Amino acid sequence: MKVYSISKRAFQGICILILLLPVGRQWKLLITGSKARGTVTQLTTRTKMIMGKETESGFASEIEFKVDEHTYHAYGPLNYEYSPGRNIMVFYDRDEPSHNCIVTFSGFYLSNYTVLPIILLVLWAAFYMSFNNYQRKQRFKKSKWQQARNNAQRNAQQIKRIH
Repeated sequence: MKVYSISKRAFQGICILILLLPVGRQWKLLITGSKARGTVTQLTTRTKMIMGKETESGFASEIEFKVDEHTYHAYGPLNYEYSPGRNIMVFYDRDEPSHNCIVTFSGFYLSNYTVLPIILLVLWAAFYMSFNNYQRKQRFKKSKWQQARNNAQRNAQQIKRIH
């Protein structure tokens, strides 16, 4: 029976990839978009709409940034307040600056999308531990078997010496 194992480096690498999922969600803006400095102006009431339905409402920090002398707005995560006057990096689509993302830890990781990487991380850790425990049990069984075989050989040698 072939025993599979996952190295620590592979485990850590995949953990990093899973943790980067919220950042990767905005990959197109981060690579091809333009960046601007935005300033937090106020705390406003926001309603999150998904497929035309209201899913969640709360407070969000409003961030103003300028593109070609036009002012656009970006919003921070719901129910998380940035201090007014704080400068925040904003990446935006050149063709449509209203499509943007803020580049902060809270901007990437304080959203409903963060639940998916947490679930994947827990499943990956369980998968990793189950394979490594199986491998450890196999090694333990093998070493027990080898110990028993060695003891039997020693006993056989002692019996030959006596006779």
